[in-house]
Amino acid sequence: MAVWVFVQLWSNPSSATEAVPVITNSGFNLSVVELVHRVLQRNDSLQEKLLTLQANRHKYLAEKGIFEPEAFASADREVNKRQNNTLQAAAANNVSELEETNTAYNGGLEASLFSGARVKLGYNLSDLRNNVPIQFQSLGISSTVGDQWQTFFGLTITQPLLKNFGPAATMAAIRVSALSSKIAFQEYRRELLTLVSSAEATYWNLYLAQEQVHLFEESVKTAGTILRDNQTRLEAGKGSALDVLEARAGLGLRQAKLEEARQKLVEAANRVLSLYAETASLTNPPVHAVDSPAPRADTPNYQELGRKAFELNPDYLIQQEKMEQERVRLGFARNQILPEVNLKGAYGLNGLGATPGDSWGNVSRSHYPSWSVGLEFRMPIIGGMKARNELNAALLTVQASELALRSLETQMLNGMDSAWHKALSTRRSVENYRETVKYNESLMEASLVRLDAGKIESRKVLEIEADLLEARNSVAESLVRDEIAHLELEVIEGVLLQQRNLEITQKQLEAVTRKFSHSAVGDAKYRSAMEDIQRLYQDAGRPDDAPSGNPESLLRRKLKEQTQEADMRDERNAKP
Repeated sequence: MAVWVFVQLWSNPSSATEAVPVITNSGFNLSVVELVHRVLQRNDSLQEKLLTLQANRHKYLAEKGIFEPEAFASADREVNKRQNNTLQAAAANNVSELEETNTAYNGGLEASLFSGARVKLGYNLSDLRNNVPIQFQSLGISSTVGDQWQTFFGLTITQPLLKNFGPAATMAAIRVSALSSKIAFQEYRRELLTLVSSAEATYWNLYLAQEQVHLFEESVKTAGTILRDNQTRLEAGKGSALDVLEARAGLGLRQAKLEEARQKLVEAANRVLSLYAETASLTNPPVHAVDSPAPRADTPNYQELGRKAFELNPDYLIQQEKMEQERVRLGFARNQILPEVNLKGAYGLNGLGATPGDSWGNVSRSHYPSWSVGLEFRMPIIGGMKARNELNAALLTVQASELALRSLETQMLNGMDSAWHKALSTRRSVENYRETVKYNESLMEASLVRLDAGKIESRKVLEIEADLLEARNSVAESLVRDEIAHLELEVIEGVLLQQRNLEITQKQLEAVTRKFSHSAVGDAKYRSAMEDIQRLYQDAGRPDDAPSGNPESLLRRKLKEQTQEADMRDERNAKP
């Protein structure tokens, strides 16, 4: 299935036009924004996460269906012929052989309550035909063949008092399913965050490879100029052959380094193409990064980093939801170890007549009530091996999930500390290396002047140029390391999506993915949902009451209304 994911270009509202790639003679110009846009367009894992999210929502709604009332109906026919013993014959007006044909009709409603009770409201109508003489005194009718209609209409209830009692036990599966939906949403966020951060890191590596090629080209150009000058001086009798050999060796070394840099650039460009499933070929123009990294002027607040990480990091939120799931299961396991004691009660009205109407008339007059009440007790005779071991397993699982959460907290704090110090270090490195570049550039200019005057050897000039090349390369590497360090911080914090206007709520996403029915999802339906998600990204961060009449804002309001209506419908479905 083709994947079509459209995301907002987060630089500013007009960046959609600025991010359109341009093919020039030097290559295919690509911004970091456009790269992320292309990666998300062609990524199957995001589609899988969206489908999983909607599947979990359906499971949640399915679990809430336990409170949906059920209608039932049945019809049974019984034909019987047998000999009566003495007692049976006496009770049947001396009929020695009983012949009967009975038809029973049953119907009603049955439902579960939040307390765990099972309630049944039913109606039973039986057509009893036999050869026992009967007489309806009220009607003055006598017959040698029995033909009676018997009716029962009543309510029965079974209420657990220990095991399976209360909303905690009844709602356990629903709560676990709801937490699974939250986990699926955080997994979608994690996948999106991973894709964006990986794409940007790959882009900056492409930038570094381009800069290195550019620096080596400048170095080769400088070395070539020195070689030509030495050859000119040798021909004029003012230089030596050794100077020419030294210049030629320096040029050859730089040309070799340039070829290595060009090969690394090809590999970096191909990694970029692989991100959005593009194939490299000789006929396609090479990818060229047009954005340049810039060191941040400020460093994120250390304390604020930790607070945001525990609020937005998807891995941490996933582990929290998993731990809550295990606690719900533990509560259910504790309930299941209790003895089963059920309170049973029933109340109904009976009717009998020569016709169904007569029989129901007796019911409506409430002359013949019937009721019962009782207790039912059930308990395993050796202490409940199954429930006891499930409780022990749930206790251990909760402890394991708590340890996993603490371990994740430690890893996040340590990773955040490392990334924070790395960001500080790279910023200082950029400043220091730039000072080194300025010094070496001044030294290089003076050396070239002295070389023209014959006051310095070309070997010394090549050494100074090599130092300048190394300093410039160090600046480029430090800039890229600074970008990646801040990417690591944003990933740990979980704020990367917010800062790129890719953050939407679970309810907004579910409102869009409701387009996915229980049947297979085709490309057209998926594209339609992804276009709606794009519009949500475009409006991310805009106040709900912002005055706007454009289609994106109208869609956003419509999705909000759909979400509210769906929530109200879910609440109604949850009521018994």
